[in-house]
Amino acid sequence: MPDIELNEMEISAIGEVANISLGNAATAMGILMHNDIDISVPYVAVKNKGDIVRDQEDQSIITRVDYIKGIQGYSILFLKGEDAKIITDLMMGSDGYGMCYQMELGELHMSAVSECMNQMMGSAATAMGSMLERLVDISTPNTKMMNPGEYLKYEFPEHDKFVEITFDVKIGEIIVTQIVQIYPYILAKAIADLFLIKKEQGEV
Repeated sequence: MPDIELNEMEISAIGEVANISLGNAATAMGILMHNDIDISVPYVAVKNKGDIVRDQEDQSIITRVDYIKGIQGYSILFLKGEDAKIITDLMMGSDGYGMCYQMELGELHMSAVSECMNQMMGSAATAMGSMLERLVDISTPNTKMMNPGEYLKYEFPEHDKFVEITFDVKIGEIIVTQIVQIYPYILAKAIADLFLIKKEQGEV
């Protein structure tokens, strides 16, 4: 099968789906962190595995959710370790720089981030399902702490092309950071095609 690049319309469609989905995710995130959450317009790029391995070098907390209904595939989110400590501290009711922030990154932070991403991606899946007119459901998150590039190399040796969605996240007045979401290329194209069909039919 020939390797067909996403065109501008498809990239725009992925960005539109991500924008609405992540808007819902931000609401869920804000409730967990007792703060207002602002999310930027997402930036969408098609990347080879090697590009991501080169760009994502810092140790991160990585969360994978599988889509178990509505669409097939998975989504991966990368969150910097430092930011994970702040988020955990906020979820525990502190100011972001309390006891949980001062602790070494570990199981507590992984558990908190996993719960946060579960709530976020659940809300995002619901919003995506509304746009695509189908029930979209996700698995329980699988969370690891490691270098994102190494994670992709070892977990997905058969996949070389991904779609990367980067968005800036502002949590109250405490922190501005980035969260990176990655789809396998084939799933991103399927989402774009489904969305464009619905849009052409005047349903979104």
